[in-house]
Amino acid sequence: MTVEIQLIKNVPAHNDKVWSISIHKTLPLLATVSSDKVCKIFNLKTFELISDLDNTHKRSIRSVSWKPTNDFGPSLACGSFDSTISVWGTDDDEWSLLAVIEGHENEVKCVDWSSNGDLLASCSRDKSIWIWEADDHNEEFECISVLQEHTQDVKHVVWHPSLDLLASSSYDDSIRLWKEDDDDWLCAAELKGHKGTVWCSDFEASEEKLRLVSCSDDCTVKIWENQPDDYDENVWRLQSELPISHSRAIYSVSWSSNSGRIASVGSDGKLVIYEEVQSNIWNIIATKELSHGVYEVNTVKWFISEDKEFLITGGDDGSIKIWNV
Repeated sequence: MTVEIQLIKNVPAHNDKVWSISIHKTLPLLATVSSDKVCKIFNLKTFELISDLDNTHKRSIRSVSWKPTNDFGPSLACGSFDSTISVWGTDDDEWSLLAVIEGHENEVKCVDWSSNGDLLASCSRDKSIWIWEADDHNEEFECISVLQEHTQDVKHVVWHPSLDLLASSSYDDSIRLWKEDDDDWLCAAELKGHKGTVWCSDFEASEEKLRLVSCSDDCTVKIWENQPDDYDENVWRLQSELPISHSRAIYSVSWSSNSGRIASVGSDGKLVIYEEVQSNIWNIIATKELSHGVYEVNTVKWFISEDKEFLITGGDDGSIKIWNV
């Protein structure tokens, strides 16, 4: 089966590269960040600009993540190359800076909230991952663990959508899985198989079958599965390598919680969609060449609107694009 990827909206969002996008779990809100040092918030239904969050970071903002809970209004975290994390929130129409988190020695590459909103993970070029515990108002953050087992720059962190399980991707070509153990966080598994920098990973939205997709400088997309044995529940194995489509580094992957499809984007400008046609057998069902013209594409996310599935991409051209699949 093949499907068509149709561009339905092109939003000239930023004056420089779009590095990261985040879609709110329950509200129609989209956040984007860029090398222009600005975080922008859009209405996900109309794509009208709601707010600019600027004048806080001194260098590129590399990552953005919405907190999934809204007890005191929506809030988000931004990670910057200036080595700090900013946390923003609103309880009306005005957005305000709630906290600036310091701790990393070098550029912050990624931030991500846990599924219950209690924890924020961050990673950096300093080879470390920090786990922060937030108070109810997102104004005070306590570091509860510093994870330093990667040997190179840590590019990406992502929490499982319903479990306290964290995945990190690194310039050391590996992925690590982290779990809490006796009030500390430990590396539960190391996944080796990529032959280049691992840029991104994403969990399948399932508790029955634990699977993770990853992408790399080596132009491959791989799927890993937790396969516990009688002695160790933390055994992960390479399950599948998806069909090759990209000719250069793959920067971002997203696993749909609705259709189960996977999307990837990267340095070659392609947007590729994969579907599992049989257990562990995947086909490419759609490819969009030069999805952002001649520019690299840095990020991709699935989202659902009115029971329809869409993709959002962000690229070096400063734009975000919305695609109908």
